[in-house]
Amino acid sequence: MGSYATVNDQGSFSIKSTEQVRRSERSRVRANAKFREAGFNPYDAELFDLSSTGFRMNTFARPAIGKHIWVSLPGLQQLECIVRRVEGNEYGCEFVNPLHPSVAAHMQSKLRKTEPRY
Repeated sequence: MGSYATVNDQGSFSIKSTEQVRRSERSRVRANAKFREAGFNPYDAELFDLSSTGFRMNTFARPAIGKHIWVSLPGLQQLECIVRRVEGNEYGCEFVNPLHPSVAAHMQSKLRKTEPRY
């Protein structure tokens, strides 16, 4: 497994292993979303995993680690998040207010990535 850089609310950087224990169940999803930074127009993003505490997205925009953004998930109001990690065009974001577990489970089910059937 690899590692990645993160930053906390005080601006301190740290290196974390991808093997660390997760705080909530992550589910692979596939969904188009939009996000924006304060004072900017929205950018397109593709979500590829979701948990009650955050998500990962792929986008060509360049939000900085530690930046507060607002994401629009299908069927939900805009949610405030903090960009916690970056790997190329992939961004890991943490919800400022985690999703209720039943809301997270519903969204995971609704957006679950399904493999093509042949």
